[in-house]
Amino acid sequence: MPAYHRYLYVACAAALVAVYTTMWLSAPTPLESQPVTVPPLRILQGENVLVWGSWRTVEGYDPGTFNGVEIICNRERQTCLEAYAELLRHDSGEDLAAKTFSYEVTDWSDRSLIAIDREGMGECVDRILNVELVSEGATLEWRPGNAECDGDVGKAVLVGDPL
Repeated sequence: MPAYHRYLYVACAAALVAVYTTMWLSAPTPLESQPVTVPPLRILQGENVLVWGSWRTVEGYDPGTFNGVEIICNRERQTCLEAYAELLRHDSGEDLAAKTFSYEVTDWSDRSLIAIDREGMGECVDRILNVELVSEGATLEWRPGNAECDGDVGKAVLVGDPL
C-alpha cells in the first residue's frame, strides 16, 4: 500500500473524530436529539472523479444507520478510494465508525466508471462500484466473489441532501 494511502486514511479518521468532538463540545447532550444531514449528492469530473453522498440500501440487509461517503477515482492509476463514515445509534448513545475501501477500476468510459474492491466486505464478498458520469448517479453492489463463498448480497444507491 502506498504511503499516501495511509496518510489519507489517518486524515479522514482524524477529521471524523474532530467533527464528532466539536459537536459534543458545542452541545454535550446526546446527539440523537440533533438532526442528521447527509452529504450532498455530487459527482465532479476533472483529472480525477470525485463523488460525495450517502449510500441508501435498496436490496439486502439494511443496518438503518446514517452514513456519508467520499470517493476519489484516479484515471492514471485506475484506482478509486472510498472514505466511509457511519453514525451508529444505540441505547447508551452514538458512535462514529470510519472505514476505507480501495477499488481497482475495471472499466472507465466517458459515460461510466466501474470498479471493484475484491474481498472488501470480508473474506470473500466483493464491493462493486458503478458511477454514472453522464446522469450523475452511483450504485454499490456487494456479492460473493466466488461460488464457494456464502456471503451477503445487496445493493445501495447514492443519495444526498440538497446543498
